[in-house]
Amino acid sequence: MNAHKKNLSLKDNFAPDMKRILVFFLLLPHLSAFAQEMWGISNSNYSGNMGIFLNPSTIVGAPYKYEFSLIAGDIFAENTYIYFPPKAKIIPRSFLGTVPPGKNYFDDYTGNPVSGFAHALIIGPSYIKNNGSDAWGIHTALRNEASVLKAPADLSKFVYEKYYFPPGFARPYVSNPFSFTWMNWAEAGFTYGKVYLETQKDYLKWAVTANLLIGFDGVFLDAQKLDYTIYDSSHAAVNAMDVTIGHAVNADGNSSLFALRGLGLSTTLGAEYMHHRNPGAFDCNNTSDQFKKYDYRIGLSFLDIGMIDYFRQSQTLNVQTTTIKTWDGINSIPFNTMAGFDSLLSRTVNGTANSATSSSFGIWLPSAVSLQFDYCLMPKIYANASWVNRLHFGPKQVARGNQVDLSVRYERKKFEGAIDFTLFEYKQPSAGIGLRYRFFVIGTDRLLQWLSLSNVRSFDFFFGFKFSTCNWPFKKSGPDCPAFGPTSN
Repeated sequence: MNAHKKNLSLKDNFAPDMKRILVFFLLLPHLSAFAQEMWGISNSNYSGNMGIFLNPSTIVGAPYKYEFSLIAGDIFAENTYIYFPPKAKIIPRSFLGTVPPGKNYFDDYTGNPVSGFAHALIIGPSYIKNNGSDAWGIHTALRNEASVLKAPADLSKFVYEKYYFPPGFARPYVSNPFSFTWMNWAEAGFTYGKVYLETQKDYLKWAVTANLLIGFDGVFLDAQKLDYTIYDSSHAAVNAMDVTIGHAVNADGNSSLFALRGLGLSTTLGAEYMHHRNPGAFDCNNTSDQFKKYDYRIGLSFLDIGMIDYFRQSQTLNVQTTTIKTWDGINSIPFNTMAGFDSLLSRTVNGTANSATSSSFGIWLPSAVSLQFDYCLMPKIYANASWVNRLHFGPKQVARGNQVDLSVRYERKKFEGAIDFTLFEYKQPSAGIGLRYRFFVIGTDRLLQWLSLSNVRSFDFFFGFKFSTCNWPFKKSGPDCPAFGPTSN
């Protein structure tokens, strides 16, 4: 109850720092950055630094020698509960600033647990050097990730209705364990990979990315037990509760939102096998487009294996009771900071002024395992099937959304177009499109939502400014690359 009570208060009463958590989670971005995987570009042979987050081995033996990424980004969110109907046209109206006043969203109360995922990624200046048999690269990024796993449906309904839900009054509810996690960090990474095996028939390569993580904000909620009764819109009873909350944020409203509060390390590992790879199709020249690059390729990767240890402005609060605690005024609780939230829970449930303790804690990144299968139908045309499944180690971890994606793309050095179909969490379908022209990439994996052709319970948009070259910029083309200039893709 306190977890979603937190969500309601965040939406209505929280200070700006805490509002970011729920607005990012429950309403607009839920309308979970890497679609989360940037399907319109990630599987391309020219994906470069926009593809290393899915499989870093793509940079080895790529059809370019250098890649310079100026800036790229991806914003993604999806949930299983809140949605905007097509007639609301919420996405175009939000960009035009013409959203009408009043409530224009609805809930999908089915009795099933509620989950949500939010992601924002900004890739800063990055660089790749491909030597053919090996390659290396550096990248910088800002990342923001949030997730809710298996939140109780009844509690979600009470929060949505601002606790005025008469059919649910005076009934005891016992929830299964659920969690909420949010983290925000800066990332600097180094990628290295090389060819392991190369024959006329078989080609195998691998790569690994190592990242240094600077943690800015981190929050987790681990609800192991929650037994409650809501009698009316302002009176409730907590019958039993076992919830742990940890946070390293601007808790009192007096410190920087981007203060260093934690440090961590992470890695992404990947390998790819190509069958009948054609070396001439990977030459860095304008004629390579004419040839089939391979019959097929299979990739395996492990994503975001790592964690951040939060040790500054970090506090943990254990909220536990086995006796009934009354909660009056549940729908109008005034507090503006995370410190105020701690104090409220301590007084109401623990019976003390403030039982939060200063202690460090670690949060795992949104880890996953992924398989990618790419089949060359004919020169320039590819069909792809990719799978991402989260590796979830516990409640102190941002959960990644499970996905299956099918796509077809037309790929050349200077131009690329892709269409795809995704099943998010293996059940929510969506369609997407991605385009690359020379130095510019743009796309979305939620095209129907942009066009207001389906209910909007998700949002996705990605873009990039990058260029790949055969020669160092401003250096005259050599004989190996007579016609491929420094701004060609």
